[in-house]
Amino acid sequence: MNKRIAVLVILSLIFLAVFGAAYTYGLFHSEIGDDLEFDVADWVIKINNTNVTNGSTQQFTITDVHFGGDANVRSGKFAPGTAGYFTLAIDPTGTEVSVRYEIEIHEEEFGNENIKVTSLQLVSGNTFTKISDSRYVGVIPLSNQRVNTIRINLEWENHEENNETDSVIGTEGADLEVPVTVHLMQYLGEEIS
Repeated sequence: MNKRIAVLVILSLIFLAVFGAAYTYGLFHSEIGDDLEFDVADWVIKINNTNVTNGSTQQFTITDVHFGGDANVRSGKFAPGTAGYFTLAIDPTGTEVSVRYEIEIHEEEFGNENIKVTSLQLVSGNTFTKISDSRYVGVIPLSNQRVNTIRINLEWENHEENNETDSVIGTEGADLEVPVTVHLMQYLGEEIS
């Protein structure tokens, strides 16, 4: 009988230990059973009225190119000895974060070394910085979001020794492509360099 009582006491103690541990665990363990909801900042950017925020590379044609008046070149045409410009309008309206943009111009892809980008000018908006001969970086802060309009000035230098190449371009009737890449990203306060 003493064995029976000892076994019952041991089983009772084990039961109490297991029950006590489960109860203690229940006091310190809790779960949240509801889904968390929070707002994500909007990212909506347009370049020259083209939405470029769908996560892929966008190509578009800039048809609003202005060429300076020259009595020897038809209006609206680009030829040796003329200059012109086009604009990029970066519109962050509706974006809820600061925006950093990088403009890179690939002059080596013009097909004629006498066609050059002579300058980039900020027409309206915030400032931008020239990082290298072909790269410019600008920031559109959340506190001052407005359309940044950048004017890109081109010049086709006239060199008599390049007449053959110029003639080939002129007789093919090709459009001049200006390879410009614009990278857009969230600005987090990093130093621009």
